[in-house]
Amino acid sequence: MLFVVFVLVLIVGALSSLAVTTVRSSYPQTSGEISISGLDAPVRVVRNSYGVADIYASNADDLFEAQGYVQAQERFWEMDFRRHITAGRLSELFGPSQLQTDEVIRTMGWRRVAQQEVAELSPTSRGYLDAYSDGVNAYLRTHKASTISLEYNVLGLTGLNYQPEEWSAVDSVSWLKAMAWDLSANKDQEIERALLTPKYGAAEVAELFPDYAGSEYGAGGRDQPIVGQGTVKGGAFDPDPAGGSARPAPLTSPQLHDASGELEQTARDIDSIPALVGDGGADLGVGSNSWVVSGSRTTTGKAILSNDPHLATSIPSVFEQMGLHCTTITPQCPYDVSGYTFSGMPGVVIGHNEQISWGLTTSYADVEDLYLEQVRGNEVRVGDSWQPLTVRTEEIKIKGEAPHKITIRQSRHGPLLSDVDDQYARVGRQAGVSYAVALAWTALRPGRTMEAIFGLDKATNFQQFRNAAKLLAAPSQNLLYADRSGNIGYQLPGEIPIRGKGDGSMPVPGWDSSYDWKGMIKFDELPYSYNPPDGYLVAANQPIIKNYPYPLSDGESYGWRSQELVDRITHAGKISPATAESFFYDDKVPYADALLPGLLDVKITDPWVAQGQQVLRAWNGHSDANSAGAAFFYIVMRDLLQKTFDDQLPADLQPSSGDTWYAVLAELMKKPDDPWWDDTRTKGVKETRDDIITSAIYQARKDITALRSQDPSGWSWGSLHTITLKHQAFGDVSPISRLFNRGDYPAPGGPAVVDALSFDDRTSFAVTNGPTMRMLINWADVDDSRWINQSGNSGHAFDKNYDDQLPLWATNKTLPFRFTRAAVAKNAADTLTLRPSS
Repeated sequence: MLFVVFVLVLIVGALSSLAVTTVRSSYPQTSGEISISGLDAPVRVVRNSYGVADIYASNADDLFEAQGYVQAQERFWEMDFRRHITAGRLSELFGPSQLQTDEVIRTMGWRRVAQQEVAELSPTSRGYLDAYSDGVNAYLRTHKASTISLEYNVLGLTGLNYQPEEWSAVDSVSWLKAMAWDLSANKDQEIERALLTPKYGAAEVAELFPDYAGSEYGAGGRDQPIVGQGTVKGGAFDPDPAGGSARPAPLTSPQLHDASGELEQTARDIDSIPALVGDGGADLGVGSNSWVVSGSRTTTGKAILSNDPHLATSIPSVFEQMGLHCTTITPQCPYDVSGYTFSGMPGVVIGHNEQISWGLTTSYADVEDLYLEQVRGNEVRVGDSWQPLTVRTEEIKIKGEAPHKITIRQSRHGPLLSDVDDQYARVGRQAGVSYAVALAWTALRPGRTMEAIFGLDKATNFQQFRNAAKLLAAPSQNLLYADRSGNIGYQLPGEIPIRGKGDGSMPVPGWDSSYDWKGMIKFDELPYSYNPPDGYLVAANQPIIKNYPYPLSDGESYGWRSQELVDRITHAGKISPATAESFFYDDKVPYADALLPGLLDVKITDPWVAQGQQVLRAWNGHSDANSAGAAFFYIVMRDLLQKTFDDQLPADLQPSSGDTWYAVLAELMKKPDDPWWDDTRTKGVKETRDDIITSAIYQARKDITALRSQDPSGWSWGSLHTITLKHQAFGDVSPISRLFNRGDYPAPGGPAVVDALSFDDRTSFAVTNGPTMRMLINWADVDDSRWINQSGNSGHAFDKNYDDQLPLWATNKTLPFRFTRAAVAKNAADTLTLRPSS
């Protein structure tokens, strides 16, 4: 994330001095004893050499209070930064440059919804959240901002006099809103379809969004959905097939044209929100791989579960590794769990306990709809009548400036996002009728997702796992399961709307109540699978199920990764843990089979350019870091997309290489005279597919020569495709970024590859999204499981655990994932005892 929020005129020596004099004071105490209030009994915190903490407590409240204390020790800046985003308070830290972001988040009301959610939690869950907050606040009471983190010292140089306020349960729950926003499905595609349809028509626009069910490259062809098929019968999910649903056109082209300004403003508002978890959806690499195999497919006879979420690269990583252990398991203290946590939120999000393991991947369930509203003044049209909008005002504090007041309006569908721009807000409040865009989103309804985390952490079988998943409202995720007894399973959770008319693919008329949501799909009707006869399940963001009776998801991956994983699993014979780990690093480019023939069939007469085509002809279809073929292929793809679409699409909708656009090209390759191939800038000439491909190969030969060398022996994918982990706040602010960023590693993989290291090639081929962690659970011996974090466990720049896992992660290595008390003790590097204060 880029924050150009201030200008610091600092010489390098001053930066070095700042680092030396202040950094070490923020490092956590990891041994000895610390007294903190609120504990009932001593708690042990055992850290290994990578800073992974395993916490042992005699009661659950102490366990979560200690988790709060330890996460504040390691990552409080990250926690504080996140809560400023989710509360719409970035301007307090960074000034007026962040005002639009704050306005959009305040308009949606993330924190307001979190407050409602906290009020609905069970007393036990609320108690855990309060205990966690007590631990964070115990740390804050003994530390000034300058000794908490280097970032506060950097802000202090801008004149900001700041001391963090106390942590609360609402701060923890608000993080779920950021997760749900970044991992939601198709809000961008809804707007894109709406803006393009008036100009090109529905049929031509449909070619830019290939249908999964009808495409050779989607779930209707060789690629398998997660659950084979199923329907809803008698209020429960049934594996028998059922019919699909139609796609009516909700708005006319003239209506979409007239509302284009409001839709464009909504798109800008959406883009202003920082990508805390990921940005760009499946097309730009946000997603995940996860798969499970039963003992019938393994060399050990026991189940294996694998998970690697593909999220925005950053330092510190989105996840923090941690173990939470009750010293004696009782109904009052049922936790013995280890895995990946979110700093600022109690519990383990992905991992395993003594009996079960689970992984998460983005389901791309379509839980957001945009409603085009007709408004006059502060009224909104409903049928033939007008109803008042809900109106409230909020004040945003701004560093260095007077507070800014905003007016937030909401229809019965949701907040009016297009109001964020003052121009459209003023028009909407005038007497005349105008359009506004409202957001309906399940995450703006209070839910109990926080309780689902606690439930997963203590579940001991598939039914308890499903009972916990039932509480997960937003974000909807694919949940994969494997247990000690050899069972495997899958569950789709989440609040997913039942629509009246429409299917969620386009904005709909808010004044027509037939397009309103009719409720949520009942949990018992959502797809699941338990011990499928094939002995495996793969959830890699592909479509969930065929022929489901409700519109379920949109914007998913086209199955490139999932099918490659299915092929690896089904062709591997008996899978050993080592073979299973190798699946993480599969760098085969699965869409090359569909795209290469078109690139190789065109006749190139220039020997210099033909040399590049020959590199493609000799390419093995893999994207290893040393591959010359992969380097030239991805440059050709970039140039081909630009030459095909830049003449017709507006700048903010022009393509970058990714999942959807490869599927678009794969379909267009079959249509050599399709109108999209024509370059509309050449008057009197109609280009065909082969004309554009030839032009792209010529351009790519020039580009790779400028970027690397004239001689193909100097081409390598890893020299273009590099990993640098950037700090979310200061990663692009020079010279401050040098204090926080780490890397420059050559990277294999690419978009829609199993080793999913994606990029935005309109800027560069540098990695922007990728596996933020990798985890492999081996139920033959849980202490022989494997894991790795993207950066490290610490949030303190220059701490040894800040980036110590990055070199391993970047070079396809993992670490032992120790779980049992004996294994953790054997690998202990430091032990800290937290004691109750007198």
